[in-house]
Amino acid sequence: MDSVVSGRNVKILLVEDNEDIREGLTDLLESEGYSVAGSGSAEEGLARLRAESFQLVITDYMLPGETGGWLLEQAEREQRLRGMGAVMITAHPKVRPPAGVRLMHKPLDIDDFLRVVCESIPTLRAVGG
Repeated sequence: MDSVVSGRNVKILLVEDNEDIREGLTDLLESEGYSVAGSGSAEEGLARLRAESFQLVITDYMLPGETGGWLLEQAEREQRLRGMGAVMITAHPKVRPPAGVRLMHKPLDIDDFLRVVCESIPTLRAVGG
């Protein structure tokens, strides 16, 4: 996969309450050249979206407090997702993501995950990723 080159200057917000999973996905994404900021809850993720600029948000669906779906819907209402891609990860079979959000099911296939990440970043999509 050539995302090491294409991932440069791409900042990802990763919202995952399981610290081991968050660290593992952060290490994986950083090894591909992405810059990753982690959050452990939807509320914390929304605060990061309000304070910083990202090209992609990746969120787990089940989080303590509000869900990843709530995070994305609230961020969309506040126009925080403009020009940004979004991916939601879940183990639940009946989760419906908000419009425009890619849904991935656990357990994640690493190659598939990296492909979806690359395809979900608007700036990489525009140049053919």
